[in-house]
Amino acid sequence: MILREFKAGRIYQGSLGKGKEIIDGLAEVMRRHEITAGTISGLGAVSEAQIGYFNAQTKSYIKMVFHEHMEIVSLKGNISFKDNEVFPHLHVVFSRKDFSMVGGHLFEGSKVYAFEFEIVSFEGKSFTRGFDKDTGLFLWKG
Repeated sequence: MILREFKAGRIYQGSLGKGKEIIDGLAEVMRRHEITAGTISGLGAVSEAQIGYFNAQTKSYIKMVFHEHMEIVSLKGNISFKDNEVFPHLHVVFSRKDFSMVGGHLFEGSKVYAFEFEIVSFEGKSFTRGFDKDTGLFLWKG
């Protein structure tokens, strides 16, 4: 088990403009405000999105691109470092026009139609992600 105790730091609320890429936009906010650990939540809508499901048998993501307007019902994630860069790890649930839901790991290529977010920063040393051979994932290493 990996466990670390943090104290809550600053809380940031904001929005990303229409057409902005979600992951890049949030990473930019984190770099600008030197946020290296914390949680992220958000809601709004996208004009297109790329999400993935991790197949544990093949140890790879099955990705799907949606070229449609969808509501962000829930976006949740955490902040750590990967490859010496601040890394927003995000999962999302989208609602489609027929009210069906799709969700999974959010990948780059997800474009904002309207997006509001909250980041709760943590004080203390952030986790770093490293490749785990057993799972095939980049997991927290400490």
